[in-house]
Amino acid sequence: MMGGAMRPVLALAIALAGATPSPQPSTTPTPRAELKSIVTVISSPYCNALAEHFNAALKPMLANDRVFTAVGVQLDDMNNMFEYPDYANRFLDLRAKMTKESNVLLASLHPMRVEIDRLHDAASLTTDPAAAKQMRDAATKLSDAYTHQFQLSQDLESLVQFMMDYNIQRGPHPLNGWTPAVEAMPSADKDIKSYLHYDRQLDAIGTAEDSATDIAYDIASNRCSK
Repeated sequence: MMGGAMRPVLALAIALAGATPSPQPSTTPTPRAELKSIVTVISSPYCNALAEHFNAALKPMLANDRVFTAVGVQLDDMNNMFEYPDYANRFLDLRAKMTKESNVLLASLHPMRVEIDRLHDAASLTTDPAAAKQMRDAATKLSDAYTHQFQLSQDLESLVQFMMDYNIQRGPHPLNGWTPAVEAMPSADKDIKSYLHYDRQLDAIGTAEDSATDIAYDIASNRCSK
């Protein structure tokens, strides 16, 4: 992620200065169908570890996806809040919602990381090099998804902190967020989701989750089923 925690801070600063992006087609991704859990038939340390640790990592990851979908709607609302006379109340409401969502995301990160690491270590439970590689590959793909969730969670935490420190009532804001300087800026520079690379991050998370699940299902079907 370029810019790290500063990017959402800069984006919100622009928005709170009176920016509303020009109308753009909605890029909010359609919520992805929840992936099925891995179930094994053959009982072995290798297969049991796949079912235990893969599921324990994937389930909170999918729960986070639903949180990110809700936050995406809130970010869209933030981009447009100056269109309304009660923008201050809307800001406070969004701040409360995003604080709650951010806390949920942050609490999930460490336990998820532990399960991914345990899945990777479970490759040592087999003497078959190909089977060991598949287990490591599944863990690597989950780790890729985790990295994007971690980055996005950290940026959202920074955004929430900036909202906590910002006094929305410090002065009047023009309705529609219009100022000559802001109006001249490219629309992407006035869009908080664009600064966060929000939809791109969600796409990367989904792609990594799907790849991890494909590998895990292959293991379960070909190595852990009679």
